[in-house]
This record gives sequence, structure tokens and C-alpha cells, in this order.
Amino acid sequence: MSGLKIITFLTDFGWAGGYVAVCEAIVTRVTPEARIFHISHDVPVGDIAAGALTLERIAPFFSPAVHLALVDPGVGTGRRPLALTTARGDVLVGPDNGLLLAAAGALGGLSTAWCLDVSLIREIAGLPADQLSSTFHGRDVFAPAAAVIAATADPAPLGSPLDPAVLVHLAPALVDLADEGATAQVIEIDRFGNVGLALRFADFAPQERRFLVEVVGEDLPEWTARVVRTYGDLGSGELGIFRDSWGQVALALKSASAAQLLSLDRGMLVHLKPLPDYSAWSDPA
Repeated sequence: MSGLKIITFLTDFGWAGGYVAVCEAIVTRVTPEARIFHISHDVPVGDIAAGALTLERIAPFFSPAVHLALVDPGVGTGRRPLALTTARGDVLVGPDNGLLLAAAGALGGLSTAWCLDVSLIREIAGLPADQLSSTFHGRDVFAPAAAVIAATADPAPLGSPLDPAVLVHLAPALVDLADEGATAQVIEIDRFGNVGLALRFADFAPQERRFLVEVVGEDLPEWTARVVRTYGDLGSGELGIFRDSWGQVALALKSASAAQLLSLDRGMLVHLKPLPDYSAWSDPA
């Protein structure tokens, strides 16, 4: 096999119903040599920003690959099917709804963009032209496209060049740093209830040990949080601020859910106000 041997796969399909399995079946039918690695199929349904964040974080850990990503609430509409090549040599395959662009940046930057032609995909993949669903392009368009590209590393035969300037971009997460504290959008709540903010810890660089945590625009209680290195540094029921494994500022509650305590959901804004009465603290790294 002379192309990209690896296909990574990310969706909001979940594991029930066979949707992931049938996409795998199409890939292996078209390009039996391809190896499929599952990033996640638990992206919240239709949450393009959550899928984009996961893809951006995980894709660079693989060697150059085809990254098949499907969070596609616009399936069957006029949204474009894409293949994006990157400076590192990866190819991203998925819908033009902002899902792919952050990952392209993390893979060295976007090199070329291609608008995929459904008829060409079906023809080159050897699939019947009359068996195209309007609601499951994962199976009928994107999976065969990823399989063909995995064999050749070249999306050019499957579509036409596209000006990157016309691609759909997601709005950036909100971040504001000021002397009176930092305000940042919640970009992640993990299964443990830890709250990831759109604020890099290196930019935050807290000089105080304790902060007042306020949920912006909501009539909710304020909480005091202590800056710590890891979960074990927290006492029972104590709210902590720490640098997570992605280098972001995060909130945690030992053995409980910080998101539940603070009544937070993704997209909400959190303000961290320093409480300077406490002794200064250095970076926990």
C-alpha cells in the first residue's frame, strides 16, 4: 500500500445501531489494507465544536493518516463534503461545517482544500451510484472517500480544488484576560465532571493561590477555588483550579463533579477573580 495506511475515525454516532460498523465495512471493502483507529464515537450529538476539539487534540498523536470525522447535522443539505491536505501529510475528510479546521492547524496547517464529488467517489470506490442515502453520507460518501484516499494519499481524483477562504469556520471560544481576573468559556466537561476552560494555563499564570469562581450571566452562588497541581492536593469537597493534561485551565472537585457543583454546561462563561489576601504561589509545574 503506497498511500496513508491509517484511517482515524471520529463521530457522534455512538456504538449502537451499527452505524460505526457499516462505515468500517465500506472502508475495508474498498481498501482492505487500511487500518482503522477509533478516536471517539461519543461526541455529543450534533456538537461540532466538541468534535473539533477532540480531533484537534488527538490527531497529531498519530503518524500521518486519513482522519475521517463525522459530526454532520447538515447532512443532505448544501453543505460541502471536504478533503483537506495538511503540511504534515495528513488528509482530513468530513463536512464543511468547521469540524476539520482546528485539526488541520494542529497538523502543520492547511495545504489544499478539495470539494468532493459524490459521483466520482462512488465510481472510483466501485459502489453503486443508485444506492446513495440523503441522511447517511458517513456510509455512502465519506467512508468510501477516506478509503480511496488511504490507498493513494491523493484526494485530487475525487473532487475539485476549493479556495480555503470559503470554508466554514467555527466561532473561537471566548477568552478575556485582565488585571481583575480571567473570563473564559467552558469548552469541555469530562465524564468526571472536570471543567475545561478556553484558557491556557501558561497564559493565565496565576500569582495568587485562591480565586473566586463566578458563572457569568447566571444567578448562581460564587465559590472559592484553590490552585493545585493535581486532584490529590484537594481536600474533600474542595474546588480546585489546575493545569489539565492539554495545558488548559480546568476546575475540579475531588471525587465529585465540579460541573454539577457550579451548574455549568459547555459554552457558559466562567470568571476567575483573584483573592490577593493569600500568599503568592508559583507555577505548579
